[in-house]
Amino acid sequence: MKTFKSSNRMKQIFSLKMLLLLLGFALLSTQAKADKIRMTIKEELASCTGVAPQNCYQVKYKKSKDWEFFYDQIEGFEYTPGYRYVIDVKRTKRKNIPADASAYTYKLKKIIKKEKITNEAATELAFIAKHKWNLIQINGTMPPASSAYLIFQADGKRMGGSAGCNRTSGGFELTKDKISFSKIASTLMACPDENKNKLEGTLLKMLTDTTFRYDIADQTLNLYQGDKLVLMFGMSPLE
Repeated sequence: MKTFKSSNRMKQIFSLKMLLLLLGFALLSTQAKADKIRMTIKEELASCTGVAPQNCYQVKYKKSKDWEFFYDQIEGFEYTPGYRYVIDVKRTKRKNIPADASAYTYKLKKIIKKEKITNEAATELAFIAKHKWNLIQINGTMPPASSAYLIFQADGKRMGGSAGCNRTSGGFELTKDKISFSKIASTLMACPDENKNKLEGTLLKMLTDTTFRYDIADQTLNLYQGDKLVLMFGMSPLE
């Protein structure tokens, strides 16, 4: 009888071990393989469109040449604008991917580096937006009694002013050493002064959908095409 009970006990233990082993295999089969990725995250977010418009991280990987949009969230990572990060993340492939969801989940493993980045363009934009910029030179010549000027909004998106006779407005974007103008428009009042009319047409044409290299020197805002200075604006107080 003792031998019979011992045999049953051994069978129960064996069955329990097999059950645990099968459960272990089942658990492993539901877990996706994870890998470690190192990425650099830029100091500013960018507008992007995934499932809907959103702000995305801009990232580079080991073999990246340019910044790429990163549409997902990184669990455990707290991002502060103005800092550039180098981080290691654990990337896991989802088994059952929800609708409109990424194929992967990301979890922070380690912050390798966190560096404060000074945004020179933001500093210069703040300076430019505090002043009115009067046209004092165009294509190497000084226009006679020009009333053309530009005013830049501090949000870094809109500009306005006068092209000489008519009010003008449009969009602009300022980066480290370039300024781009877009969607330039003006009012349509008649300009009786022939010189002002000609100047206005030239200026509006030069600004329309154009990118210039720029610098600020001696209280002037200078715009270049290649190495050629094509527009110069003098600083004056905002009215």
